[in-house]
Amino acid sequence: MRLLITLQGQSYEVEVEVLPDTTPPDDETGVAIPDSVLRPPLLPDIREEDRICRSPIAGAIVSVEVTVGARIHKDDPLATIDAMKMESVVGAPIDGIVEEVSVVPGDAVKPGQVLCRLS
Repeated sequence: MRLLITLQGQSYEVEVEVLPDTTPPDDETGVAIPDSVLRPPLLPDIREEDRICRSPIAGAIVSVEVTVGARIHKDDPLATIDAMKMESVVGAPIDGIVEEVSVVPGDAVKPGQVLCRLS
């Protein structure tokens, strides 16, 4: 089959072959895709301490919005902390997957205390 293709004002005459749509049998593909390929890539400027979510204030945990294994995006709510009858929502510092949750509702936290870790 011959086609005429125009690219940036220049015309080209090309010959193409139409191939049948065939899918190779499963045993010929034989490549397993590792789980790490499906995870979002970490940016090179992310340091290990960026993956640790810490409490910015002293107070009591009102709610925990995430569970282990959850995929979250930067600024997604992680936990709500009550300090002097004011609630503050703590957001995720980076995109990632929740690896560990260190607090439960009712826990008292100090400034800098680890709330969760991301991978």
